[in-house]
Amino acid sequence: MSRDFKTYRKSLSVDILFPPPLAITKDKQLSAKIKLRPYNFILKSIRGKNLLVLGATGDLGFQVMSQALEASYHVTILIRNDKNLPFESHHLRNPNLVIITGSVLSREDMNKAVEGQDAIINCLGPRALWTSDIDICSRSQRIIIESMKFYGVKRIIVVTSQGISGNDKQVGRIQSFFGFNFTGKVISDKELQERYIKENSDFLDWTIIRPGKLYNGELTGHYKLNENFALMKISRANVAHFILKELQTGIWLKRTPTINGY
Repeated sequence: MSRDFKTYRKSLSVDILFPPPLAITKDKQLSAKIKLRPYNFILKSIRGKNLLVLGATGDLGFQVMSQALEASYHVTILIRNDKNLPFESHHLRNPNLVIITGSVLSREDMNKAVEGQDAIINCLGPRALWTSDIDICSRSQRIIIESMKFYGVKRIIVVTSQGISGNDKQVGRIQSFFGFNFTGKVISDKELQERYIKENSDFLDWTIIRPGKLYNGELTGHYKLNENFALMKISRANVAHFILKELQTGIWLKRTPTINGY
């Protein structure tokens, strides 16, 4: 199955609100326009790193996997089954891609996937209309953390949602904006997922990314990063680009940036 994504190799620019040192208050944050190097250079500046992508059969995870492989990362994915994979043939032929069949809720399967990795990218989320998956994020996150500790893997980037730890009005706006797929139960589960991660801050080097409404659009490199609540659409390709950029720079280490389009 092919996916209709477009990739542009132009020079990219990103509006970034730098996270301040803990001693600096929010009103002293510095906003800046940063001109990044070409797309190919940004992602290929770190080669040969071992990366586990969870949720790779979903649209966002697919983008992360694709861009990481193009950047010469060694990518491992953990999937439920290997039948009818929605990948292009060149992905399956890529020698840097390792496919492990198993469950994210199995400690044994997770151990196989986590062993030897340098970082984990978690794009897991509940499948639409599958109520049994409603708490997949929090349940799997505990297992992921256990496996990371066992193998000494510290770096993790997790995608959750805007509205986490928000007030009732914000949660209401989230539900209205995202529709039936993002109910209060899903947001509550993602909030629990974030709590598990932050409770292990003494070990984990985490970044939690909270995107706006995701859609399958092109990679433009134009998006806004801050720590404010703002509901706007953002392409999955742009979110994947930021994930790999953050993996390289660590600018948002132990922070929860939101990412939105214009």
